[in-house]
Amino acid sequence: MQALKAAVIVMGVLIVAAFGLVVYTLIGRLSDAPAESLGTVDLPLPEGCTIAESQAEGERLILRLEGLAGRGCQQVLVFDLTSGEELGRFRAVPAP
Repeated sequence: MQALKAAVIVMGVLIVAAFGLVVYTLIGRLSDAPAESLGTVDLPLPEGCTIAESQAEGERLILRLEGLAGRGCQQVLVFDLTSGEELGRFRAVPAP
């Protein structure tokens, strides 16, 4: 009976230790995730346009351009921050 009691206690301690190791490993992997370098992304702007506002939303970067509408400056650009890829472009155009 004493041996069975000792075995149950040892197995209980091993289960708790294994669970603690799993939690420690998960926390370590999540906190040490290396940031990938995006490198250099060129953004050609029409002449006379400037970036009026920029905002990061989650994994996206939103840029609002301003300047003369005739040069195509009235735009909002959306980029993926992980790849640098342009996801979309919203242009202000005259109503029909």
